[in-house]
Amino acid sequence: MGEQESETRTDEQLFATLYPGLRRFAAFVAPVALDPDDLVQEAAARALRHGPLSRLEAPDKYLRTAIVHLSANERRRLWRGARASERLVAPETSGEGDDYPSDLVIIDSLAPLDRAVLFVTVIEGRSRAAAAELLGMTEPALRQRLSRALKSLRRSMEQEDASWKS
Repeated sequence: MGEQESETRTDEQLFATLYPGLRRFAAFVAPVALDPDDLVQEAAARALRHGPLSRLEAPDKYLRTAIVHLSANERRRLWRGARASERLVAPETSGEGDDYPSDLVIIDSLAPLDRAVLFVTVIEGRSRAAAAELLGMTEPALRQRLSRALKSLRRSMEQEDASWKS
């Protein structure tokens, strides 16, 4: 068995080990309209263009960072499309529609990096130092992002509650 075959098998095993966590991460970080499996696959494909995953110093960190960047790109693309649609379509005047946001809509309003910070610290329960290392940030930057993300969520939920009471 050659070195390339060995690296391929090692990469397959490594990816199989990392995949479940990466998929959960992508499902939380990505815009609702984006399939998390597609996102993980795209991140892995981009990583593999530069060589085997097994040669990366920290493949989990690399792939999570790629997922955050791909999510941010998709969010910008969706935002531009929505803005273009608003200019083309007359505003709805029927009064019907979804006047209460779901929890997913509130979370989707956060930037992908903010969602990544929330996922790694709150859902995965990692320490701030470990989360900062995993996401390639300094600990103070992570604390600031976490604080702002939580404040934004709190503010959105309070606005939702206020709209229900009125």
